[in-house]
Amino acid sequence: MAALNVRVERITSPTSKTASPSNPPQPPHHVIPAPSLLSKATSSSGWASYLPSWDPSPAETRPAATKREVAGFRNPWPSWRKPTRTEVWDSMQWGEDEDPCIALATSHLSDMPAPPSPQDKTKLPRFSDIDDWPNSTGAKAARLLSIQDPDFSFTTPAQSTPKAKATWLGHAGVLVQLLPLAPSSRPIRCLFDPIFSMRCSPSQAAGPIRSYPPPCEVRDLPPIDAVMISHNHYDHLDFDTIKSIWEHHSSTVHFFVPLNNRPWFVTCGIPLDRVTELDWWESAHLTSPNTPTTTTASLKIWCTPAQHSSGRSGNDANCTLWSSWYLEHLPSASKPYRVFFAGDTGYQFHGSPSWPPAPPTSKPNNPNPNKDMKDKDDDNNKTSPPCPAFAEIRTRLGTPHLLLLPVAVGATYAYLRSLVPLPDWISPVPRHSPGLAAATHMPPWDAARVLNVMAGKESTVEGRDEEEEEKEEGAVAIAMHWGTFVTEPVGVLKTLGELEWACAAQGVRFARSLEGLDGDEDGMSGSGRELCFLAVNHGESVSL
Repeated sequence: MAALNVRVERITSPTSKTASPSNPPQPPHHVIPAPSLLSKATSSSGWASYLPSWDPSPAETRPAATKREVAGFRNPWPSWRKPTRTEVWDSMQWGEDEDPCIALATSHLSDMPAPPSPQDKTKLPRFSDIDDWPNSTGAKAARLLSIQDPDFSFTTPAQSTPKAKATWLGHAGVLVQLLPLAPSSRPIRCLFDPIFSMRCSPSQAAGPIRSYPPPCEVRDLPPIDAVMISHNHYDHLDFDTIKSIWEHHSSTVHFFVPLNNRPWFVTCGIPLDRVTELDWWESAHLTSPNTPTTTTASLKIWCTPAQHSSGRSGNDANCTLWSSWYLEHLPSASKPYRVFFAGDTGYQFHGSPSWPPAPPTSKPNNPNPNKDMKDKDDDNNKTSPPCPAFAEIRTRLGTPHLLLLPVAVGATYAYLRSLVPLPDWISPVPRHSPGLAAATHMPPWDAARVLNVMAGKESTVEGRDEEEEEKEEGAVAIAMHWGTFVTEPVGVLKTLGELEWACAAQGVRFARSLEGLDGDEDGMSGSGRELCFLAVNHGESVSL
C-alpha cells in the first residue's frame, strides 16, 4: 500500500481592528519580537539571536513588520504560570514518601498470587532490587506493571471487528489502528510520540534512562501511515527512533508536526513532502490512494492546543510549537470515531503543598463522585485557573471516544535526584509536590478531571444539544507518559495509586483492562454510560 493522500486545511489568522493584507494579525500563542531584537536577529550570528523574545506591548501597538515575524510560541492562557520561590520551597518534601496512594496500589497484590521469578530477564524493569522477588519494592512494581509482547493483529476470533485498537509502547508512545479507508485494504495505523531508545537525551551515553525497555523494536511494527509528534523534547522526539521509522516504513509513512518542527525532520533525511507542519486548529485530510475522489471515507487530523513548552539545546526555548492531536476517522458507511492524544500538557497549577486531597487509608469502593473531595480540591485551585483548551477542543470537534492522557511528570527532575543514589530518608535532594509542575505536566488527579471535561461531565459545554450529549457520554482513556523513565519503583506504585484514587473521587471507573467490562449493566462497550480510565501494561493493546 502506498502512502495516503494528504490535503491540508489552513486557517486564517484571528481578525483584528488594525489587520490588513500588509499587516496580518497573529494568533495569541505566537510570539512577536520587539523591533530592537528583530534588527539584532538579522545582524547577529550568535546563538542568542535564536532565543525567543517576549514583547509585553499590545499587538495593536507593534510595528507592522514585527507582526509578520514569529520569534517563538507561548501558552496564551492565564492558567500558564511559573511557581514563585516561596511556592517552590513550600513544595519540597524530604524523608520517606508516605503517600497513602502507594499502599493503595500494593493492596491489589493480595489478590494476585505471586508468580515465580520470571525467566525472561528482558521483560523485567531495571530496578536494583528486582532480584529480591516477590516482595521488594521493585518486584511489586514489576508485578503491577509488566512488559508484554505486543499483538498488532486488528481482529480476534472472539469478537467482531473493533473500531479502534490502541497499543501502549511505553512512555507517550501509542499505536492506534483504525478501520481501513478502502475495501480489502489494511487498517490505518497512527503512531504518536514514539521513542524506542533507552535514553531520552542528546546522547545514548548519558541522560534519563528507561527502567522498562521497549516492548518491541521499530522493525516489529506493522506498516505505519501517520506519525504525530506533540513537541520536540527528547522523550517525545527521538532521533534514532525517527530514523528507524523512516528506514522501515518509508513507502507509507507521513509525519505530522507542530509549526517550526519540519526543518529538523528534513535534516534527518526525510523528504519535505513527507512532513506536514500545522498550527493549532489546522487540519489535514488523509484518504486512500486507491479510493475514488468522490468517496467520503477519510481520516482527519487536527493539530490542537496543549499547555506545555519546547526546546532541545538550551538556546531554542519555545522556538517550535507544541500541541495535542485530534483524529476523526470516517470509514465508509460507519459513524465517525474520534481519538484525542494529549501529548505532554498541563492543566492547572496548584500552589498548595497539600494538593491533591489524600485518599482514605482503606481501598476505595466502586467509583462515585465525592463532593467533599471536590470542595477541598476547589479550595486548593484558587491560585490559578484551569486550562480552557480541553473544553474548547470538545466544543469545536466533539467528545472523543478514546483519549490518550498523560498521568505523570517528566523524567528530568527524577533523573537528577537519581544522581544522588541515597534512600529518601537521608537524601539531600527533595521531592516536590505534584501541583508544582501541574501547569506543564498533568498529575493523575488532573488527568481524571480532563477526562470529565472532554466528556462534558465536569461542566456544561455550550454548543452541544442534549441528544448529542446523551449519545457521547461514554469515553475510554488510556494512561500514558508514566512508568517508563521512572528511576525508582515507588514511582510506578505511586502513579497507579494516585490514578485509582483520582478516578474514585471523581466518578470515573479505574481499570487495568476492559476485560469483564464489555456488555455489563454499566454499558462500557455499548452506550458507554460510564467513563473509564485504563492503566495498561507496556505492549498491551485495548480494542474498542
